[in-house]
Amino acid sequence: MLEELYLKFFSYLKNSGNVGGMSELFIEKLKAIKHLKIVDTYSEKPSQPKFGPEVEKLDLPQPLCQALKLRGIKRLFEYQHAAIENIFQGKNVVISAGTGLGKTEAFIVPILADIFANPFSPRTLGLIIYPTKALARDQLERINSYMSFAFGARAMVLDGDTPEKVRREIYSHPPHILITNPDMIHFSLQYSRDFRNLVSTVKYIVLDDAHVYAGVFGSHVAYVIRRLKRFTPEAQFIVASATIGDPKNFAETLVGEHFIEVSAPPSRKNEIIHVLAKTEGVSKTRLATELMKTCVEHDLKTIIFVDSHKLAEILKILGEKTGIKVGLHRAGLKPEERKKVEQAFKKGSIKVIIATPTLELGIDIGDLDVAILYNIPPTMSKYIQRTGRVGRRERKGYVITILGDDPISAYFERHPSEFFSRPLERQVVTLENEEVAKIHLLAMARDKPYSLEELSHFERKIAEVLLADGFLALRRRTLRITRRGARFLSERQSLRGVGEVIKIVTRSGRVIGYREMPMALKELHPGAVYLHGGRPYISLDLTTKRAIVEPLPRDYPFISKPLFYSDPKEIEMYAEKRYRGIYLRYVNLAIKDAVFGYVVKRFPGMENVKEVELDKEYTYIFKTKGVFLYIEPESDWDLLSNAEAFHAIEHALISAAEIVIGAAPTDLGGISFPSGHIYIHDAYPGGSGVSAEFYKRIDEIVEKAFDIVSQCRCIDGCPRCIFSPYCGNNNKILSRRKANEKLRKVLQLEFIKREVSAEHYGKPLV
Repeated sequence: MLEELYLKFFSYLKNSGNVGGMSELFIEKLKAIKHLKIVDTYSEKPSQPKFGPEVEKLDLPQPLCQALKLRGIKRLFEYQHAAIENIFQGKNVVISAGTGLGKTEAFIVPILADIFANPFSPRTLGLIIYPTKALARDQLERINSYMSFAFGARAMVLDGDTPEKVRREIYSHPPHILITNPDMIHFSLQYSRDFRNLVSTVKYIVLDDAHVYAGVFGSHVAYVIRRLKRFTPEAQFIVASATIGDPKNFAETLVGEHFIEVSAPPSRKNEIIHVLAKTEGVSKTRLATELMKTCVEHDLKTIIFVDSHKLAEILKILGEKTGIKVGLHRAGLKPEERKKVEQAFKKGSIKVIIATPTLELGIDIGDLDVAILYNIPPTMSKYIQRTGRVGRRERKGYVITILGDDPISAYFERHPSEFFSRPLERQVVTLENEEVAKIHLLAMARDKPYSLEELSHFERKIAEVLLADGFLALRRRTLRITRRGARFLSERQSLRGVGEVIKIVTRSGRVIGYREMPMALKELHPGAVYLHGGRPYISLDLTTKRAIVEPLPRDYPFISKPLFYSDPKEIEMYAEKRYRGIYLRYVNLAIKDAVFGYVVKRFPGMENVKEVELDKEYTYIFKTKGVFLYIEPESDWDLLSNAEAFHAIEHALISAAEIVIGAAPTDLGGISFPSGHIYIHDAYPGGSGVSAEFYKRIDEIVEKAFDIVSQCRCIDGCPRCIFSPYCGNNNKILSRRKANEKLRKVLQLEFIKREVSAEHYGKPLV
């Protein structure tokens, strides 16, 4: 239902044409930027959801009606009214709506109506779960503004920053609404009998901003919810999400219950101008800096979204070198640092924020005039989320997406109409991540012992392994955690990842942060330049537990890129099929990553300075899920020619997956062999579910990969087609022409006929 609305919406957007005459001053200013070329521009007209009934005509407590009207809500939207009615009827409801459309009111009104009718109830009725502590505390003020209209009613936050005195108050005199996050639930179920007793009285459980719960984080949260349900068997669930594809299926997978879907149509308060722009002769960082400057000159409050910590730090440094006061908002910074930036931007003392996806969530930073997307968001849903607050200051807003010299940008430069007509992608959540399951089966035994009969077939297999390894013990027909299991669990309490955690410390012993394997292997090997808090550090040593770093001068002119290879080993096959000239298997893998050197690049031009070979390989082995593809090698090509073709095909397939299934650039890894064996795997230990989507939609992915290698006009490979910033051998041994020739033949075949061996030969390329 929601996907159809958005397809119609973007069809309208596509047909609305170019901005009239490009006469606007700001657009003219953009056109005047020497290194910017506007590829396409569309105007999105103001729109809003249909209104439903007036608040006064609803069967709500009078104080609640008064609270709504004081917040300027005299009528509900139709979708809000539908959600409220379904919640009143006791149904589990998933609410999907864009930024600023009142999702909070859609779920809080029926909960408040219950509380206002029973203001002296001694129990907590509502448990509202936000993805982060920052977002939970940001929403507390809004929720309490409603609670203040009922004498004695209150909402409180319970998280890792809640003082012990306040925690005792929460447990001795429970608030009507408790606001928390999945991490706190994960911890409290294990260690707090008071918490377990408190949640046993909960009537409503709300997961707000649930679209964040995808991939490995989503797997963790799905298990946390299943553990919570052991203590709240009668609770009613409400899931509130930004615009995503198939929200009903997503909610049902996440929670494990049946849901009713209620969705809002797309909406914008003011006209938004969407601009696809590309660099001309300079780096994207240089263009982003020029755009910052232009926006500040026009007094436009601007956010720049990037997808990595390192890039956020680089852009902050470049912006400040041009005299722009820039705020930085990313994970890994202290909460008080992020809050300071949010307040400064809201007040207008800074006009530019550079943010990783931390600000995709509903944290209130005020209104925006411009959103600059340094990278094409991996999904249409994220595009909508990142741009949802633009254009609310009674004037037009602007969304500028920077196309670079990469395969995704080149594809949408050739097919700009597809950029706005992409369907909403499904959020991927998998419950079959072995590493995640281990953590939560151990935690669940600490919450409350359980029997094997309570588990799914997959979970039972994992529990039996934990029993055999001595992490669980069977006593009186129930599973209980052992000391060995407790030690294992204590090292894996984070829900934000699943690999082993590396502590980052200076030579003086000061801890500056943490990074998970296998990414830590590639960012913190000896000689690596690691950026943190706007400062470069050089890594001196890396062990299984920590990396020792030393600060470098703030204007240090070099960065590093790892050289590595990966070696796959198939453990188990789940499914197999054939598509044209390709044989495929969906498999369980063990991946060995090995860093053997690094490239030094000059910053900010990113020219190669030198390659350095390490004195030994730094390795890490992890299990994950992936897709094995076999394509017949060319018998009249030598080993090198086949290697060049299949390595290029591997790169093109990963780029195509970003377009088709919305995979983020770091969601998938790839390994190819000159024997025609290619592995595309989840980059996270245990698997994230992304490679399963890759397997399902291989036909679309191969078609897009062929477009990538066949339409580029380079001689035999370039950043716009087959070069990857994540390539482990610095984009060597690649041939676009040979990949084009091979894929053309593959697509002309009906299917591969002979049996395929898993035995590959030749050097692995990533």
